[in-house]
Amino acid sequence: MKYTWILALICAICSPLVMKAQEFNPERAFNDLKTIKGVWFMPTDRGDRLEIWTVVDDSTMTGRSVRIKPEDGDSVLLETLKLTLRDTNIVYSATVRGQNANKPVDYKLIEAWRDEFVFSNPLHDDPQTIRYILLGNRELQVTTEGKKNNRTVTREFVFEREFSASTTEFRVRAGINAASLIKEREFGKTGDLEGPDFGARPGWEIGIGTAFKGRGGFLSMNVEIGLTGKYSSVTSQFYDDTLLYRRDGSYRTVWFNASVFPEFTFKRDGRFSMLVGPYYGRLISNRFNGTATPPSRNKLFNSNTDLKRNDFGLLGGVQYKMNLGKKDLNGKIGVRFNMGITDLDGLYRRRCDNPLLCNERVLLRSISAYYSMDLVKM
Repeated sequence: MKYTWILALICAICSPLVMKAQEFNPERAFNDLKTIKGVWFMPTDRGDRLEIWTVVDDSTMTGRSVRIKPEDGDSVLLETLKLTLRDTNIVYSATVRGQNANKPVDYKLIEAWRDEFVFSNPLHDDPQTIRYILLGNRELQVTTEGKKNNRTVTREFVFEREFSASTTEFRVRAGINAASLIKEREFGKTGDLEGPDFGARPGWEIGIGTAFKGRGGFLSMNVEIGLTGKYSSVTSQFYDDTLLYRRDGSYRTVWFNASVFPEFTFKRDGRFSMLVGPYYGRLISNRFNGTATPPSRNKLFNSNTDLKRNDFGLLGGVQYKMNLGKKDLNGKIGVRFNMGITDLDGLYRRRCDNPLLCNERVLLRSISAYYSMDLVKM
């Protein structure tokens, strides 16, 4: 009698937990299932296997599983799939070519979480259970379990999200930078020539761009435009014939930038990524703050024309995918290095016969830290 009461107590405690694990809102679960919309692929020895899902309406999704022949690229239909919201449950229907007289086999949803769904049909032999697990937004794990010759048979398929228009991201980026003009080599000096000596100053940058996701999510191509404020201090004094030039202050420049660069993720979840590619900069504003001799009010010697307007170079950096708010904005923090390779010198290079007095190239370099987010999800 004592053990009966103990068993009843255990059942009373555990039964609500079991019921809670099995309870789910069908409409909410079906809405979560829409995440699998798109094309998923898995490479095999017999060619790529694809699972393709389409949302028909608020209560129906259709899918198909195909195999791509490696020898000629033709597709072979393996099975037709369907997800249907029926009253208080969701039914997964699978029609496998050459099985069950080509009639669908139905499985009912018995467990549902935001990224995991379990369908069951204990009256069928193989499979009896089908489990879909979303590993992030780029990987889908499908596991089946059934009986064959009185043995339990388990199969696992891991698909990666294929490229589609739905994987295109429109992003906005904002950050800070430390930029400086630099001398490629030490300039020639005499008693009448000092500098130029440049130093870094803090600046800002904003931009918008599009990221086109590639196959499997390991590679994406980014197109970006934006505005960047880059500031650099300068100290210089030299003579051109008998005219004294002096710059003691800072160049406050604003650039329009355009870049195209690939982005490589280190793992399937895409948490860490590396980017590298070319950029183009167009100087749209240059204001010199400090002492300028001759005075900048003389247009012939205006210090705002000390730099050329076109800059080409390379950018490289790393990013880490994260989210800083409650809403998933697909946020990323990153660090970039911009290496200008174009000579921007419009003042310091002097034409002369003595190589000691002929200056070298002036380049623009910067390092920046930034945060970017998906505009579509804002």
